[in-house]
Amino acid sequence: MSQTPTTDFVRVHPVSPFIRGGLIVLGFLGYVVSQQVDRVAGSLGPDAEGGAFGVGLVQLGVLALVVLGAIGIGLLSWWFTRYRIGGDSIEMRTGAIFRQHRQVRYDRIQAVDVVRPLLARLFGLSEVRVESAGGGDSHLSIAYLRMAEADAVRQRLLGLAHESGSEVPADEGSAPHPERTVAAAPTEGAPLLVVPPARIVASVLLGGEAIFVALLLLVALVLSVLGLGTAIGGLAPAAVIGAGRALMRLTRWWGLTIGLRGPRTLTSQRGLTDTRTSSVPLHRVQAVAIEQPWLWRRPGWWSLKVNVAGAEIGSASESTDTVLVPVATTTEVLRLLEVVTGDPQTTAEAGSLVAGTPEGFVGLPGRSRWVHPFARRRIGYLAGQRALLTRSGWLDHTLQIVPWGRIQSLTVTQGPISQRLDLASVEVVSTVGPVSPRVQHLDRAGAERLRALAEQHASPARRGRSGGPACVTGPDTVDCDG
Repeated sequence: MSQTPTTDFVRVHPVSPFIRGGLIVLGFLGYVVSQQVDRVAGSLGPDAEGGAFGVGLVQLGVLALVVLGAIGIGLLSWWFTRYRIGGDSIEMRTGAIFRQHRQVRYDRIQAVDVVRPLLARLFGLSEVRVESAGGGDSHLSIAYLRMAEADAVRQRLLGLAHESGSEVPADEGSAPHPERTVAAAPTEGAPLLVVPPARIVASVLLGGEAIFVALLLLVALVLSVLGLGTAIGGLAPAAVIGAGRALMRLTRWWGLTIGLRGPRTLTSQRGLTDTRTSSVPLHRVQAVAIEQPWLWRRPGWWSLKVNVAGAEIGSASESTDTVLVPVATTTEVLRLLEVVTGDPQTTAEAGSLVAGTPEGFVGLPGRSRWVHPFARRRIGYLAGQRALLTRSGWLDHTLQIVPWGRIQSLTVTQGPISQRLDLASVEVVSTVGPVSPRVQHLDRAGAERLRALAEQHASPARRGRSGGPACVTGPDTVDCDG
């Protein structure tokens, strides 16, 4: 597709280079200034040497030159940082001495997110991250633009991507033609899920990081009672890391709101210090998992993860956002599951596995108790009408769902103990992501039956025939026959 470029190269906001390195620069300047203030104050004392005051002034002068030099370099960086929304791609040029020109074609765009770090929010700015199908090195980041401008750029890119045949569904209200003036972001409908902040806090406190920190504090208390206080210092680094991870999880998911924009796009807004607006194309979801840590059983909470073909959820530069919803009630997670899978039948089958052991569930043989003494009755699979559902876990419960048409292949493995017990494990190969469906230690003959069953269902599902329409056909479909 070749179209006339709609925009000349546009510079980002002038404050952008100072925001990108702002925290480091502020910390360094704060340290240097504090040192100089101490020296100047010392030079004014009664015991100060005659030349100390002059030396302090020289040092302050050098500091002023360094600050002015940093400002000059930042402005130079800003002058050479420009982007353009062209006819068939978005382009980004950076660098004064070592210049770089990056571009992402509209038909390769996987997601367009708006991120608002804390320091940028203080200036009313946002970052636009464009994720392409070429991998991490081909992503593009426009940092920073005014908030309204960033939202408008996101809408425009989504519209151009949809028009060019990309796998990103167009947001309703986005401009489909490059000649059209960019409009403000459309009004969102009623959200599918709003996670209360109190639940986010409670889930973090009941999470692994907080429990780890609590155990370290208990150990420190015991050591202090035993008179071994000097050993407490060795626990500090681990405690800081655990508390930091818990705090990051809290700030990342604060204020999470899940919505549906159009029939095929799930939107996510969240963040306390860094706010993020992102989207998940539902037609590219390959596998789903809901998980319940053992401390979440009483409140009935679950987290929801998905594998998205060719994309990282909500992140064009980070690979840590593997969770779609960090904590939701059973009712909420099943409702979201129905939206993600687009199939009430599969959702009902998942609900039956959450509530108990339905008819048709294939579990482990009695001899598997030697390798699963507690979880044997929970591990197994259910061959659903349109998807394969696996269940596992004793303390932490896990339910994984893979539509038949999304199964790439199945692998049957046996270790030395499994061979002796005539058991085998089946691993379902999906796209790269947090969901790795598998059923451990089935009867060996049963494992072979599962593999044959998957082969029987997967091929018709990929072709959209009756009995397995779990794979939405089209150019965006992975491993589907046309």
